[in-house]
Amino acid sequence: MRQSLAVIDKLARLPPFHPAVLKLLEISIENESAESDYKEAFKSDPALTADLLRMANSAAYGQRTQIQTIGRAVRLLGLEAVRSLATTIALRSKFQRAGSSEYLLTVWAHSIATAVAAEALGGLFGSPGLYTLGLTHDLGRLGLFLSVGEEYATELSQEFADIGEANEREKARFGLTHCQAGELIAREWGFPDNLTACMANHHNPDSEQPCVRDRLICVACRMAGSLGFQEVPLRQPPPFPKLPDGSPNQSTLEPEALWDEITRRIATLGL
Repeated sequence: MRQSLAVIDKLARLPPFHPAVLKLLEISIENESAESDYKEAFKSDPALTADLLRMANSAAYGQRTQIQTIGRAVRLLGLEAVRSLATTIALRSKFQRAGSSEYLLTVWAHSIATAVAAEALGGLFGSPGLYTLGLTHDLGRLGLFLSVGEEYATELSQEFADIGEANEREKARFGLTHCQAGELIAREWGFPDNLTACMANHHNPDSEQPCVRDRLICVACRMAGSLGFQEVPLRQPPPFPKLPDGSPNQSTLEPEALWDEITRRIATLGL
C-alpha cells in the first residue's frame, strides 16, 4: 500500500503536458472559429510552430509547395492532421526526455502503430480523431517509467502469456496498472474526457457503457501487437483482428499494407 501511494504521488507530480497542445485538444474542429483558435494556440508557442512546420514540410507528407504558416498547414493538411502532428511532437518530446531505454522505444513504436491503425479504422467507420487517441492510449506506461524508473522497464520487459498477466504484474508490483496510471495522469494534465477514458479502457472493450471509439482503439492496439509492435513481450502474438464482413474500403487495413505504413511513420517520427 505504501509503495502504491508513493507511485501515485509521483504520477500526480509529473511535469505538465504541453499547454498549447492541450488547447488544441480542447478545440472542436466543428466550430467555425476552429482555424483562428488554432492560430491563437500556436502563437503562444513559436517553438511548437517551428517543429510542426518542419515536420509538415518533411518528405513524409509529400507537399509540393512549402508550408510556411499555420494557416497554410491547416488548409493543406486539415485541422485534425495538424492537431495529430502537434500531439505527436509534444508526446515525442516527453519520451525523449525520459531517456533512451529500449523499453520506451518499444512503447513509442507501439503507440505510433496503434495510432496509424486507429486512423485507418476511423476512416473506415466514420470516426475521426482516432489517431490522437491511439497515440496517447499507453501514456500510463510512460508515466510509470518516469515515476518508478528502470524497475518498471525490467518488470514489463519479461515475457507474458497475455496482456492480462502483464497488467496483473503491474498491479502487484506498483499498485496500479498502466491503464489506471494513464487515467490519473490525464486528469492531472487536463486532457479531454475522451482521451482520458481511452487510456482507462483500451484493454477493456466490455466496460460499462463502452464508447465506439474506445472499442476501435482496443482493436487498433491488438492490430499493432499482432504486427509485431507489442507493448510488452508476449509468448504468442495476438491474432490480427477480423473486421465485420462487408466493411468497405479495407485495403488500408490489410496487414501488409498497414505494416508498411506503420514502419514508414516510425522511421519518420523516430525518437
